[in-house]
Amino acid sequence: MPIVDTKIELNNNLSLTTSANGETSLRRTGQDGPHSLPGQARTSLDNAPLKKYLREALLAPNLDKIAPYLWLAFTPDHAHISPLHFQAARGRSIIATEEAYLHLVWYYDRIFIKPLPVYLLSSAFWEYIEETDIEVWQAAAGFMRTYAYLIKFEIDFRKAQSAELGLIPTDDKDPITYERFAAFIAPFAELDDGRVRPRYHYGEMRLTRLNWFARFLLGRLTYHHIHAQWNEYFGRFLAPFLTVFILLSTALSAMQVELAVQSAPQGSGNWDVFSQMCRWVSIIILVLALVVSTLLIFLVLFMFIHEQIFAQKVLRDKRSKQKKFGTSLKSGMV
Repeated sequence: MPIVDTKIELNNNLSLTTSANGETSLRRTGQDGPHSLPGQARTSLDNAPLKKYLREALLAPNLDKIAPYLWLAFTPDHAHISPLHFQAARGRSIIATEEAYLHLVWYYDRIFIKPLPVYLLSSAFWEYIEETDIEVWQAAAGFMRTYAYLIKFEIDFRKAQSAELGLIPTDDKDPITYERFAAFIAPFAELDDGRVRPRYHYGEMRLTRLNWFARFLLGRLTYHHIHAQWNEYFGRFLAPFLTVFILLSTALSAMQVELAVQSAPQGSGNWDVFSQMCRWVSIIILVLALVVSTLLIFLVLFMFIHEQIFAQKVLRDKRSKQKKFGTSLKSGMV
């Protein structure tokens, strides 16, 4: 049974056909219509190229592969997604991308979002992929479920349809209104994790953490390479090394002062006072350097442990189905 009710489909330019040998295929509505996937003029509706394109366009195999370990760094809840209007409140600009593996991946002040393909608005398409490729069906269903959280209010819908973003298709002949879209997306919001691909068991993901996962679990230097210049790539590692270097240099300088004071000549009253002052200043700096280092280490450990406890709590709640998380999450991995 297809997930999309044909009564509320938003696009009916595809229809399902069955050949004499029982093979299911898609065709454009109208005998003289183009033989290409709606919104993808370079993709033929012939089964072989169509199936290949859909797997490339909708699946994120690397994320599916490492999904069992992603709870270590991300909130294991599919609803951990901020609506479009709130992305700006979090200081992020929205970057449209056709790559499924980048959908809802964010990097500092930007978040990547895959626009809603027009063919996903057709019930005939859902029937087709349900019969021909269940993995594509699960990926498409999980992808659609993310839009149930991205488009929460009419302001999100208007923003998504704006010329600047173009996340939702527009049709002058048959306009897609917020009310129609809300009715269409409602069934996807009710899907549980068992019906979608593992990647969509999670919501938003931080690219910097995915890059670390890629090094250890995928055997790749990065998950997604943003910086085209080597100096930009290595520049990201400079800040923590500089912090450690400054702390160590400060501690070594303080110890050198202490050693110099111990070997300084004694006997002059003024010099003795200055020597004692240098000694105490060096000791204070050493103590401060130790305190700062300890606080930094403690802060990193605290954040890591806090996120693991929260992740385990979310996993327990998901397993027991005692609590349903939504946009009301008060904590989590960001």
